Amino acid sequence: MKFAVMTFMYRGHIDRGEISHEGLVQLLAESGAQGIEAFDRDFLAKPELVPVYRRALADTGLAMPVVDVMVNLVYTSAVERRQRLDDLRRGLDLCAGFGSEVAHVAGSKLAEGVSPADGRAMMAELLAEVAGEAQARGLVLGIEDFDPSPELVCRAADCLEIMRASGGVVKMVFDTGNFQAVSEKADEELPLGYDRICHCHFKDFTPDASARGYRGAVFGQGMIPNREVAAELKRRGYEGWVALESYLQPGCGPRETIPGEIATLRGMFA
Repeated sequence: MKFAVMTFMYRGHIDRGEISHEGLVQLLAESGAQGIEAFDRDFLAKPELVPVYRRALADTGLAMPVVDVMVNLVYTSAVERRQRLDDLRRGLDLCAGFGSEVAHVAGSKLAEGVSPADGRAMMAELLAEVAGEAQARGLVLGIEDFDPSPELVCRAADCLEIMRASGGVVKMVFDTGNFQAVSEKADEELPLGYDRICHCHFKDFTPDASARGYRGAVFGQGMIPNREVAAELKRRGYEGWVALESYLQPGCGPRETIPGEIATLRGMFA
């Protein structure tokens, strides 16, 4: 098993000067992580970060196995379709530059006048169109059960629909927490999608009184069946990457969050 940490939630700490990019990568290495999972938009907005991270990864021995390519694959015109493909290809180029294994394509949402079924068909269509280019770069294309778009691509069955419609060229990034948005449980859905999993996200939620009904929790202290999922992955012989996705608690930053939570995640697979 190989362990990575998602880092998008630490942007504010970096912007405020509380930790540097290099310091964050060093913290991950010291905490027992072997890889980092970042958003492509951070590097596309600031290309000067690419060499910074390449040096930091080389210095610590960490990898960038997964990059989150944030592109809305639902479109309403030929112009939008072309723009989506251009954005997708830019993300794939970035993944290849870091030697990544998985391009996790996330960020799709429905547009006015597009049904969920049509949106899923568009996602499958565009991913299939770039599949050859991804393969040539040594990349696997992945989608996740994505809770910001629960009606589009969050149910396990909806994810499977996209993967099948793509001709099997798209795999699954299995997120343990996001199924909560559609009242599904990760441990119950794992058998349905296991053979298609290319990467996993581990996170935790706890109930609250909001309209959503839950909020982010300290990893390992919430209601998501992460231990059950870890046990089943281990039983089935999964040897890929798993990434910690943290929900920062008041007064906590990367130094207060990462060491304890990565230890909890590793402990689930011990």
